[in-house]
Order: sequence, then structure tokens, then C-alpha cells
Amino acid sequence: MIKVLIVEDDKLVRRSLIQSFNWEKFDMKVVGDAKNGQKALEFLEGTKVDLIITDLAMPIMSGIDLIRQVKNQYYNIFIVVLSLHRDFEYIQEAMRLGAIDYIAKVELDNKNMDQTLERIQNRIKKEVRNTALSIFQSSNELEQGFLLLAEKSLENTIVPFYDQRVRGQDLLYFSLEALLIKTRNRQHHQEIKESLFNLPKWPISLLILELYEGTYHYTFDELKNLVLQHKDSLLFYELSNKQKVKIIELNDLKVPDIQSEKGIAKIKDRLVSLDWIIDNHTLQGILSELKVLRLSKSKINELLFLTVNKCNRVYSDVFPVDLELPPIFEYWTDVEKWFNHTKEWIHFHVFSQSFTSETNQSVLKAISIIEHELNKALTANDVARKVNMSRSYFSVCFKAISGYTFNEYLRIARVNKAKHYLINTRDKVRVISEKVGYVDIKYFSKVFRQETGLLPSEYRKMNKV
Repeated sequence: MIKVLIVEDDKLVRRSLIQSFNWEKFDMKVVGDAKNGQKALEFLEGTKVDLIITDLAMPIMSGIDLIRQVKNQYYNIFIVVLSLHRDFEYIQEAMRLGAIDYIAKVELDNKNMDQTLERIQNRIKKEVRNTALSIFQSSNELEQGFLLLAEKSLENTIVPFYDQRVRGQDLLYFSLEALLIKTRNRQHHQEIKESLFNLPKWPISLLILELYEGTYHYTFDELKNLVLQHKDSLLFYELSNKQKVKIIELNDLKVPDIQSEKGIAKIKDRLVSLDWIIDNHTLQGILSELKVLRLSKSKINELLFLTVNKCNRVYSDVFPVDLELPPIFEYWTDVEKWFNHTKEWIHFHVFSQSFTSETNQSVLKAISIIEHELNKALTANDVARKVNMSRSYFSVCFKAISGYTFNEYLRIARVNKAKHYLINTRDKVRVISEKVGYVDIKYFSKVFRQETGLLPSEYRKMNKV
């Protein structure tokens, strides 16, 4: 809240100013008024003020003298001049001394007075940023303070810090969602830290990076670049729905590395292999590898989209419904939760209570093997050997868990894969036949017709996009 002091020798004008403007709309509050500069200085001794709106021509102490005194004693107070049109020379002098704007008294009768306050509010924000930027860049080195990163604008949220503990010059916005608070000494640093902990519940997610003097090696420009490049990623990985406000030391921050295409390709292969479905140990290992990469949310969503599509394609004949992704993953913990929940969902709907967990896992692995090797001459004996089961026991378990015999499932999987190729590629039917494991195109067409009621060419024609 911007605290305002009105200084004007005309009582009616003061009252008009206080009552006519919609101060709260622009995050302002009139905390007092004075009839001349001397009274204004007396008021400042006991009350914090952020903005003074002052007339220039006043008895005892003029507005010009007041500006000189305030800028000498209270350098962080902003001043706006209240004037008549004929005061142009005085206005110029006031602006030279440090006033940031002026209000012509004729504006008090204007129906668009909101525009006046909005202009002043924007000017204050600009002055705060420019002043802080000048101070910080003059040294290009940071000592200690706090860097606040948020998903939404901090300009209104950070209002509680505009008090005696933080000067305007201590604040620097890298962007509307990234604010640097510079602390002047150890005591001041501790006061700000306690304020951060003691404030009421924040209405937005917030990551607070604590900067200790002499413990890091970032310059001003390096820290700014870090924030602008990686803010969204830092919030995504460091916060969670259970902890939407977190304070950590800058040196403990894990900054995203530049991911190589090779590293992304490796984790993609592990995800679409669907090995994570089989057991918890494998899942946690994949999640750890994925988190280390610190990929962007958009890249994470892209990988999960591919993973879900692969799941639905491989297990379409055993899933009661298709898997779906949530509309958005707000934090990394949401990704972990989705994977764990999905694995449990698959086990609940697919696993048979008549068999051990290991047997169920082996059948799921067998289904995955079928999907990956449809172009080969697969037999139940081949797949049983790959999942370390006897041929006879594998056949019993496979039928009980999937609902089909091995040969029935293999035929359905090949036909479904052929449908995909017929719709989404221009491959000739002979080529598709070979891709799904049928060397004899006539036999492939016969099997396809038995399953769908159509020849492959007829199916393609009916489903042509």
C-alpha cells in the first residue's frame, strides 16, 4: 500500500483531494494532510509516507523548500506537485529537484481523475525499477539478499515489504515475476528473512532463493540471466502442491543443464519401452533419470504423451479404458504421482489375484515383447523363454490375465497394428503385411477380413482421412 501525505494550504482543496480520488483502486491510502511544508516535515517524523502530493505556493514553508528538505532527509519518498497552469517555472524547478510528476488543479474537476492516479502509480513503479537498476548495476556484484520467483506478478503481492525494513532502492524487478531484495547487512538480512516466514499465507506459489555474502559467485548479469532463462523450470521442480512456498540457499539450487539430444532420446526409449509398468524399482529409477535432466514442462508433456499413446496401443486389449493425461502438470511431484498412480491402476485392472505379482509382471512383459516384435515369427515358446516361464504355465497364465490365448492375442495385435499402418501411412498392403509378421499377403488379407469383415484395401478406403 502506497501511503500518501497531502500538503496544501487550502483546506477545501485538501478535502477535495482526499474525497474525490479512488485511492484504494490504485493501492494507495491517504495517511495524513498538512497545511504547509513545516507541518508536513513534523508529520514525517512520526509516520511513514511513500508519496507526498504538495502545493508549491504555501506560507511558512513553500513546496519547493519542502521538496529540498524531503529529498535531503527522506530520499525514498516520492513527490508529486499540485499546481496551477501559471506555476510552470516552479514545476520545472520542482521536477529538477526530484518530483516525479505534477497534478494540475483543474484535474480535480475532471471525471477522469482515475487516469491521474494511474499515471502516478505507473511513474512510481518506473522510478523504483530505474533507481534500483542503477544501484545494482553500478557495482555489477551482489552481496546478500533474497530472490523471489513466482508464477504470477509480484507487484501487488509484495506490498507487505514496502515498510521501514525495505527501501525502494533495495528492490529490483528482473521481470514482474522475479524480484530481487537486496539486504544491507546481516541484521537487515535476518529481519527480511523473518518477515518472509511470518507473512500470512501467500496467494501465489513462490520460490525464495537466499543469497549469502561470499558464498556464491554470480554477478548481477549472471543472476538475471539465470532467472530469465530458468524461472519456470525452477518453480516446476522445487515447489509442489504441498509446499507452494519454499526458501533455499542459492548454492543449493539445481540449475537445469543443457540437455543433449542423446540424453533425451535415452529417457524417451526407457519410457516407451513400458518397463516402468512392470515393477516399482524400475519406475523409480526412470523417474530419477528423468528428473535429473530438468526438462521443461512442455518437453515433459511431450514425452508423457508418447508414453500414454504407447501404453494404450500395447495394452488396448487388456485395459478397460484408455489411459489419459491430466490437463496440466503444475509441478514435478505431479508427474511422479501420475506415474505411480498409473502403474497401480494398471496392476489393479490387469493383474490377476490368482497369480503372484512376479507372474503378472511376466505376462505384462510378454505383451510388451509382442508389441515390439510383431514383425517376427513369434511363438508362445519363444516369448515364454524370454520371460523365464515354462511353455505350458505361460499359456495358462497368459490366457487368465489377458483374456485371450497367446495365438488369439497375437492375431488381434497384428491386425490392430495393421489398421494403424493402413490409416496413417501410404505403405502398400504387401509392405504392411510384412511389418506385422505375415510373409504371405493372401493369408494376411484372410486373417484381416476375419477380424474386421473387410479386406485391408477396403478398410483403408473407408477410413481414409
